Parts: sequence; C-alpha cells; structure tokens
Amino acid sequence: MWSFIAAGLIAGQASGEAPASPPPAFTVLTDEFARFADDTVDLPDAERVEKFHAVFDPLLPGFYDNKGKGQARFDAIIAASLKSFPKDRAGITATTERFADSYATGDARFRKFFPDYRQQMPVYLVHSINQMDGGTRTIKVRITLLFGANMIARIHDQSTIGPLLDHELFHSYHTRFFRDCSQLWCSLWSEGLAVYVTQRMNPGASDRQLLLTMPVAIRPVVEPRLAEAMCALRAKVESTAQPDYAEFFNFRMAKSEFPSRFGYYLGLLIAEKIGSDVPIAKLVKLPNAKVRPLIDKAIASYGPCPALSPVSAAATP
Repeated sequence: MWSFIAAGLIAGQASGEAPASPPPAFTVLTDEFARFADDTVDLPDAERVEKFHAVFDPLLPGFYDNKGKGQARFDAIIAASLKSFPKDRAGITATTERFADSYATGDARFRKFFPDYRQQMPVYLVHSINQMDGGTRTIKVRITLLFGANMIARIHDQSTIGPLLDHELFHSYHTRFFRDCSQLWCSLWSEGLAVYVTQRMNPGASDRQLLLTMPVAIRPVVEPRLAEAMCALRAKVESTAQPDYAEFFNFRMAKSEFPSRFGYYLGLLIAEKIGSDVPIAKLVKLPNAKVRPLIDKAIASYGPCPALSPVSAAATP
C-alpha cells in the first residue's frame, strides 16, 4: 500500500520551482492486488479467497466483506477476478499509471468551478471486484471516495475519465451541504445533481460522457414514456427499501420495463428543471429541507399519474 503524490511536486522541489499548490494525494491498492494475485496463483480458489480477505479486509473494512447473504456470491466474483487478472493486468496497470495525472487535473479543474472545494475524504484507487468505477463508501467510519481501476480500464477512455472525475468529486463536495439519508428521493437528488453539474462542466457532453449509456442508452428508452417513468418514481420517492433503490440506480440482471440506472436520467431532468430557477452555486448548497419540496414540484410538473382502475385498486394490498 502506498500513498501517491504526483511526481511533479518532487521534480519542482528538486529544480527549485515552487508549485502553485501540492497535487492531491490518494492511496493506491492496485499494486497490492497484483502482487497478491501473483503470489497466490497456485492456491485453490477457497484458500485464495480466504487469504484475500485476510490481506484486504483490514485495509478497506466492509468493501470486500460484510456482504451478508450475498457474501458467498461475492466471494465467487473475487475468485473469478483473481483468475482473470493475467488478462486484465495490462489495462489495470495502464489505468493506474495514468490515474495520478487524471486525478490531479480533475481536482484542479473542479476547484475552478467551485473555488471553496477541497478534497476532505480519503481517496483510494483499488481493484473494485466489479463493484464500481467510482463512488463513495463508508470505510473505517469515514465516507471514502474509491475508484475501481479494473472498471475504469473496462468502460472508460480519455473522453469519459474527466466527466467521471467531475461526477465523483462533486459527490465528495456535495456531502458538505446535503445530509445523507435513506429515502429514495435523496439518492435521486444527489445522483441527478451530480449528472447535472457534470453536464454544466462539460458543455455539449454526450450521454456516454454523462454515464447515461450503461448498460444501455437510457434516454431513448425512457423519453417516450417519461410521464409513466415519473409516476413510477413518485410512487416510491419515500421508499427506503433496497429493491426500490436498485430498480432506479443499480445495474440489474432481471428484466424491467425501464432500463437499469434510469433514476440517474430522471434525476438529471429534475435537477435541470430546478436549476432553471436557481443559480448553480446556490443549487449545490441547498439543504435537505429545501430540496424535497422542489423535487415534489418538479415531479408534479410532468402531469398527474393515472388513478388506479377499480380492478387494480382491489388487487392492491
């Protein structure tokens, strides 16, 4: 495990040049993963996964373990990720080598848009075992920003890495003003606003750059049925149930009438609607109590939801 500070700082000090500000630090764990994969290549899967937990769980408690009933399935993914590492190595290594410059550039760029931004979270570059390309998790009782080098290598290129960083750095900034909460509308706001800010920071950005084409293009499927989608959202906006969150924001294996992650697109539309009346500098600092009525008003603007028919109403528990 090592903490990375961009080489430019060291070079600048050696040449006597004082950099304007130190580049941001983050912790890299991809090299640990590579060494572990090499050292355990001959072990049986079960023993290899057991040793993996012994090494990595203390470094990132809760990220690879404590999956509850899903732990066995996740352990199978760990085993598969270790087996596939030889063919994934080149992409992960290249991503790791480029990430320092990308992150330093993204951090400096974000401060130009939001001058009071300073990264206050721990930041890690990891092998995410297919959990994320970027996102926040609670690690050691602290909200932590993690980037998955394996997923970045698989789905991103130079045209999308900047918007990904804009999106995730916004989340770390937004936590200063918007309290985390478990109701679905909170995720709708935090994710939708992150897409909206990324769009504002990247004029003309494509849906692919806004991460709205994974696993399929969301807009063309949802747009023709937008009122229906908003009604589906309205019915669950107060929900705290994980299956309801998954319906709107997770990659889903099961078929659904709307595509996976369509909540990001609905959140973007709602943020755009609210943002038409609120300057962005004020918009991103709205507290929970002021956000909720604005969301309700924005959803309602898409029209009334159809009333249940007598037959449907009778069938509803």
